[in-house]
Amino acid sequence: MKPDKQSNIPLYIQIRDHLKASIASGKYTNGEKLPPVVNLAALMNVTAATVRRALQDLTEEGLIYSHVGRGTFVGSAKTTESATPLHTNREIHTSLHNSYVDLVSLSQRPGVIAFTRGIGDPETIEKGILTRLAARALESGEELFWDHGDPRGLLCLRKEIAKLYEEQAIEIHPDQILVTSGSQQAIALLAQQAAESGTQIICETPCYSGVTNALKAFNTDTHTIHRGPFGPNPHEFLGDPSKTMLYLCPILHNPTGTNIGDKERIEISTWAKKNGATILSDEVFRDLHFNENGQKAPLSFLADPGPDQAIILGSLSKSFISGLRVGWIVSSKERINTLINIKKTMDLGCPPLMQGIAREFLADPDGYRLHRDKTRIYYKNLRDITLLALSTYMPKEITWTKPEGGFQLQVQLPEG
Repeated sequence: MKPDKQSNIPLYIQIRDHLKASIASGKYTNGEKLPPVVNLAALMNVTAATVRRALQDLTEEGLIYSHVGRGTFVGSAKTTESATPLHTNREIHTSLHNSYVDLVSLSQRPGVIAFTRGIGDPETIEKGILTRLAARALESGEELFWDHGDPRGLLCLRKEIAKLYEEQAIEIHPDQILVTSGSQQAIALLAQQAAESGTQIICETPCYSGVTNALKAFNTDTHTIHRGPFGPNPHEFLGDPSKTMLYLCPILHNPTGTNIGDKERIEISTWAKKNGATILSDEVFRDLHFNENGQKAPLSFLADPGPDQAIILGSLSKSFISGLRVGWIVSSKERINTLINIKKTMDLGCPPLMQGIAREFLADPDGYRLHRDKTRIYYKNLRDITLLALSTYMPKEITWTKPEGGFQLQVQLPEG
């Protein structure tokens, strides 16, 4: 059997259904040993992880069972000795992750609409803008971009990022900013630091999967807490708060698109100040807040409890271009200095030319801010069209969030 790699059906499902049909037809009889995973993978021209994922489903259905060191057999283990689990937890997680990657690859095909990608609409990007910005950046001298540069990021870019926070009446020094390769690297840096310092992470759920993936990669001490309609409840936090970092996305939350409530924000800030905890606030969507009906984005945790107890993530990936890979961390100078030492082991410094392009866009009076205003209007129109379609076509049992900005919302189906 050769799975059809052009099919929209994931490979592991094709393999699972083929083996299931072979068992049902008697091709494989009860008690018969299946070929080793490596052999099946070679015969089918797929990865071993894909075969294991198919076998996992068959095991859960009771159609096959496994003995460590002996192999995998057709039938139920209940009729023999107790079966040994086919995989360890890490193997199962890896198998599921690989299957997810297979599904994601399908979304790249022309004509497929992917509802899970956190990438801005290309229609919001001016044609030829990168060519124009790159030329302007190079006018300052190519020599600026020959070296890997300051691991903190170009000073001229950090000054422009600081001006964004001045618009929120928050005074930030460039030395409190660390430029990263998107907010994903920022999360990985903080996960590594937490793992090395023994800091426990409390992560609101649901949340951006890139956060949990980074925390798993560094084996951090991670706990989850439910996010309600207006944010997590600080009274549910466990453990020693003084050794705790709370991750949350308070502004246009990923994936619901909702904001944290004023009451919840104040309670969380008070909790952090009282216990000496740290707040990791993912604010990458702030600049896409619609500010409709006079409702502005919630106050940043950078204002309260302040940079000593707050770490803010920012990025141009959502509000401009994901491929630019320019993000940043804002916190205290002391924390930034410790993160620089970790970052230097990763990449020495983010690509200077990309930073130069970002700097030119932020510094241009008719650049980023004008783009930001136009993009807000664009997404607000799409949001309104989407909400109208949902209210028109969805059954009454289905609910959804009403985002106040950005480009995502969450649909809730009935249980089951």
